[in-house]
This record gives sequence, C-alpha cells and structure tokens, in this order.
Amino acid sequence: MAMAFFYILALVYLILFVGELVYIKKHSFQIYLNVLVLVLFGLLYDNLMIASGASIGEGDTLEVLSKVRYILHALFTPTLLLFALGVCLHLNLITIKKMLWKGSTYLLTIGFILYELFTSVFGMELVPKWKYGILTYESTATTGFPIMIIMIYLAFIVIGFWLVKKYRFPWLFLGTIFMILGGVLTIRIKFEPMVNFCKLLFMLSLVMTRRFKPL
Repeated sequence: MAMAFFYILALVYLILFVGELVYIKKHSFQIYLNVLVLVLFGLLYDNLMIASGASIGEGDTLEVLSKVRYILHALFTPTLLLFALGVCLHLNLITIKKMLWKGSTYLLTIGFILYELFTSVFGMELVPKWKYGILTYESTATTGFPIMIIMIYLAFIVIGFWLVKKYRFPWLFLGTIFMILGGVLTIRIKFEPMVNFCKLLFMLSLVMTRRFKPL
C-alpha cells in the first residue's frame, strides 16, 4: 500500500515537473522563479527511489541511488529561498534596497547548500531500513536544528499572508500551513507518509503561485 502511495506521488511530481518545463519554455525564463523545477525534480527522484527500494533490494545499487537523494536535497531545497525572492520582486513586495535583498538571499542559499553538504552528505553513512513495506537507506547522522526549513516556511508564510491580503490568493499561505502541520503531526503520530502528502500540497501551492497572473 505504501509502495503504491509513493509511486503515485512520483507520478504527480513527474507531471508537475514536465508541466513546469513546458511553462518555462512558453512563458518565462525568470531565474528566481524557475528554480522551482529543480525542487520538483528532486522530489520526483526522492519519491521514485522510496517506492522502488523494495524492488531494487538491499545492496550497493540502492545505497548509491539513496545517496543521490541526499545530494539533491542539499543542492535544491535551499533554492526555495530564491523562489521566495522571485515572488517578492515580481509582486513588488520588495521596493527598496533590491540589490541588498538579492545579495543576502544568494549568500543564504549558498550558505545553506554548503551547510547541508557538509553536515548531511560528506562522510554520511547509510543503513537499510524497512518500514510500511518499503525499503530505504537512511542516514545514521543525528538531525540538527532545521534552521533552513524554518526560514523557508517563515518566508512563505509572510508572502502567502500578503497575497491573501492584497490579491485574495490563499493557496501559498494554506500550502505552507499544511506543510507545517504535517511535520508536527508526523512527529506526534509517527506516520511519515503524512508529511510526504503535505509536502505535495505545499509544492502544488508553489506551482499555483508560479502561475498566478501578476507573476
């Protein structure tokens, strides 16, 4: 059952990924907003590997493919800060000191990428783990304080609230709230697939924001 769930998630992410590529080709090559396609690709790969783990089986092949999951997460997830910056710039939420905001966001993004690589990727050890009938290779490292994720959520909460207030566009705000609640509930009830579903809702809200007319 869980395997089918993750295959469905992978299929949805594939549709979103291809749709985003088509949208970029037809409408825009805005560098800040287009980073969304990288995040979608990372999540497509992530869910596909989770779903395929049991079929591939324990061994070096799945371990190497699982390491790529962590590498893509480290490289692509921090770029959501650039996406948030792109939304702010195109909606004129930032009207003064634009170069300062751009420079700060680039530094934060690069800093978080390096932090994730050095703390989660370089030298990591993976061990096989069976749960819900699926096989994954998980890192043995202890998870630190998720400062990057908190900053991303805060940014989208603020932007989402502003979109609701000015344009009556609620989806970014709601998608971020669902993502936060999903993470909290997963900790409480220990059911990881819930956060994957909430993450999908969050990504759908980002795609909808990307296509929102003022952008």
